[in-house]
Amino acid sequence: MAKKADTPNRINSLLQDVGQMMILNADPAERLDNTHLRVEQLPIQLVRPDPAQPRRVLPETIYQAFHQQHLTPYQALKELIQLVQIAARQKGRPFTHVLDLLPNPNDETETDVPVTLTPEEILLRDLANLAVTIRDDGQVNPLTVVDKSEGMTHIYQIETGERRYWATWLMMEFLSGYQGDGSIPCIIVPSNRASVFRQAKENTSRAGLNAIAMARQVALLLLAAHGIESPTSDPVSHGFGTARRIRV
Repeated sequence: MAKKADTPNRINSLLQDVGQMMILNADPAERLDNTHLRVEQLPIQLVRPDPAQPRRVLPETIYQAFHQQHLTPYQALKELIQLVQIAARQKGRPFTHVLDLLPNPNDETETDVPVTLTPEEILLRDLANLAVTIRDDGQVNPLTVVDKSEGMTHIYQIETGERRYWATWLMMEFLSGYQGDGSIPCIIVPSNRASVFRQAKENTSRAGLNAIAMARQVALLLLAAHGIESPTSDPVSHGFGTARRIRV
């Protein structure tokens, strides 16, 4: 009999297999024709994350507040930093600047003893590391965004690249040395060419999704496979993706 502790890993593995199968069996029409793609520099204020994105960058409370438009991107990141500062201080690792989370190769006082960071510290450290890379080397991997513009109102929803979006905001607002114009490189996809399968492919090709995120991913793929419209404008609760909530 399998141990109870193995259950989350088995569920995650099952969800991963289902998600990969659906991605591989996706209609070839879901793939973008690279010969017609072009990268455009969009004002980052016109770009918004997808509320239904299975991979969460922001912690749940900040995610909900941001997608309910109670927080601006700057305010969301400020709350994230404050949240991480509290978590780090409780572990005896206080810091004042996000770059303090990155290792300093010139600091000979740092020990080689491995430190177990909290999930919040890891999240902000990785965003800070990506922000520094974008600042110093430029962003070579553009976002893919779906054109959600209506009339004179221009808005673009992120299909792939949300971490790069938040790292860019972090770079602009909390790092010194930014010399850009507030734009971000994007590949614009027409609204009728949006695809949860492309989004899922990027999610599964990078760092693994946790079980909850993978359940959200599979739920979105199931909805798409059955021609059911997925939630696109409202923040998604933890209940999204459970058997009680998804009926196909």
